[in-house]
Amino acid sequence: MKKLLEKEYVEKRSRFLLFVYEVDGEEDFLKTFDCLAKEHGKARHILRCARYRNRYGVPETTFSEDREPVNAMHRLAQLFERKSIVGHAVFVVRYFGGTKLGASHLDHVYFSLASLALTL
Repeated sequence: MKKLLEKEYVEKRSRFLLFVYEVDGEEDFLKTFDCLAKEHGKARHILRCARYRNRYGVPETTFSEDREPVNAMHRLAQLFERKSIVGHAVFVVRYFGGTKLGASHLDHVYFSLASLALTL
């Protein structure tokens, strides 16, 4: 797993950390997620999206919004498929700052951050 991008963004005291990794398959993706989950154990949410080749060589897409009221990772997964991006995983770690952002604003922040992965 090779880290391609790391970026931090703060909105109303909530801290968002974006990580983009190159992954070779599901095992690599899950290993990367486990490492991030351990490293950021106090984070409120870790959203993720990945597209990699499964053991048969077929592109597979997976995503999770981690109980957030957004669909940013779903939209990112669709963009990965449309642009035929394979071998990348995007993680957005959120540390809650005490102020609720609202679902639509939160979705915008997550998608804006995550879509930076498309520029690589």
